[in-house]
Amino acid sequence: MKTKTMNVKNVALVSAVLSLFSGAALADVSIIGKMEAGVQRKSNVDGTHVNGVKDFGSEIDFVGSEDLGDGLKAIWQMNNNVHLDGGQAGDTFASGDTFVGLSGGFGAVKLGHGIDAYGEGYWKANFFDLGDHGPDRGVGGVLGLSDAGNSKGAVKYETPKFGQFNAAASWAAGEKGSGSAAGNAWALGANFEGASYGLHAGYQRQDLVNNASAPYVNVGHADDWVAAGKVTPLQGLTLAAEYNHSRLSATTPGALTGSSTSFVVPADPVAMKSLMLLAEYKPDRLALRASVLRTDNYQYVSDKRRNEFVLGTSYDLSKRTALLAEYLRSKVSSDDRASSELVIGLHHGF
Repeated sequence: MKTKTMNVKNVALVSAVLSLFSGAALADVSIIGKMEAGVQRKSNVDGTHVNGVKDFGSEIDFVGSEDLGDGLKAIWQMNNNVHLDGGQAGDTFASGDTFVGLSGGFGAVKLGHGIDAYGEGYWKANFFDLGDHGPDRGVGGVLGLSDAGNSKGAVKYETPKFGQFNAAASWAAGEKGSGSAAGNAWALGANFEGASYGLHAGYQRQDLVNNASAPYVNVGHADDWVAAGKVTPLQGLTLAAEYNHSRLSATTPGALTGSSTSFVVPADPVAMKSLMLLAEYKPDRLALRASVLRTDNYQYVSDKRRNEFVLGTSYDLSKRTALLAEYLRSKVSSDDRASSELVIGLHHGF
């Protein structure tokens, strides 16, 4: 009788534990990321050279969701930057794109940072490092200010997919930080994805504010719009183009408070126009990549130009590991010399 009672208790205990795990099974957490680094040879516009080991953007990410029932899910992501060439001040938890939110038939709502809807760099030809960027832009580019949504906090709404179309909108409140302030920022983006092609359009605006303490002084705004497209005309070959148009409306020429690049507003800023063409050919393990960039009125200065090209190749050792090499050359019309960089390294994704 005692043995039977103990068996009943054991069955009840096992059932309770299994019920806990069955509930937990509705929640999902994944660890993903990449480790990328290589040797670097860089020549600067002042004639100096840099040799060493360079990290290409390694990161460890935690991604999770929980099924709340009736088609509703809790979603979250924590993006953590790491550097294989030595730790940096920004290598902390949630240093990259991080959010928490809800998704369902209505689309998705996210709260966090790095979640702007603008969507520059729509398709980057799968460059690992040197070509992993879009055309020159103002916000998040030459101004040295964060993208709309890359400040301390933002709210983003993503529509559900309507066939091949979806859109998004984001808003970030102006927040004081490090003795300066950034004003409100908002962005819009839309995508249309076909079987062998894709289109993207986006717009973002950042209000500019100066002063170390309240009341902050409104000194204008910066805005960008982007149009991009890609097409795969045959197996393994993808071609793309991306255009960015940036305007700066600053009321006072001079240093821009809050700029991480010590940007100086020109006396008469003009619209900056940047076009990038990209291509990738990857029939199997070997990939060949190329991009060409031309920016007119670079840094909002009339007739100042920047020209850049990037060549890259990689060979997949497995589904997760690849050898790579990339070369970049960039020339600004106001500089006597061009800058260049060569990297040879290894990528591993997980």
